[in-house]
Amino acid sequence: MNIYELVSQVRREYTEFEYDKLLVDYIFTLQGSYSFIVNYEKDGELKESEQSNKAIRDEVRKMTGKFEKYKSSDQKFNRVKIEINNDGAYKHNYWWDNAVEKQDLLDYADVFYQWANDRMMSLIFEYEKENNLIATQYDDDGDLEYLSSWDSGLFTFHINDKGKLEHKIVLTQDGKERILDMPLKDYFVEGILEHHKSTNNELADEWKSWNTMELKSLHSDIPHDKREEFVRYF
Repeated sequence: MNIYELVSQVRREYTEFEYDKLLVDYIFTLQGSYSFIVNYEKDGELKESEQSNKAIRDEVRKMTGKFEKYKSSDQKFNRVKIEINNDGAYKHNYWWDNAVEKQDLLDYADVFYQWANDRMMSLIFEYEKENNLIATQYDDDGDLEYLSSWDSGLFTFHINDKGKLEHKIVLTQDGKERILDMPLKDYFVEGILEHHKSTNNELADEWKSWNTMELKSLHSDIPHDKREEFVRYF
């Protein structure tokens, strides 16, 4: 990552306002996505740029390579600040911002149920298709199509005293319930366990302690404003 080249391109492209300093701020999520924010500082006052970084995006994105390289080391960072004087002199700093990390964890935890619901719908279809548990028919064009095997579902995930995940899948169609004895993929189990770990540890002051997550699915996305009707932790 060539900071000098990035500084040169920022100075060339960001000319909306006069400034004493240009303040460039990267804020990384744990997954590696980032915000790139540019502020103009003049006489102690800040104005945030509304300009797209499209013209220099290739150079801007190079910082993600450095983030990935160091994210598991003692040199990890999730914030980068570059201060550029109007004469071209600059300084930069990399550091780990615990507040950013915590907010990132909280934001992800708040929508985790959507990931779990989406993955379960996909996993159920794949499993039932592979095991010939889905009725099929031919459409008007003669193409084979799979019919839905459930209208709603209740998925229960429980972390036991040994830290292992237990689960139960109850599917309902036309008012009739059935239990689907489907194993979960390793990545899904790891996702549930990581969600349990982060909410019960790093987010313990924001999140009520739980060992069981109960997810009601209507075989469709769960509206965020109705989350409490479909997701329960206890």
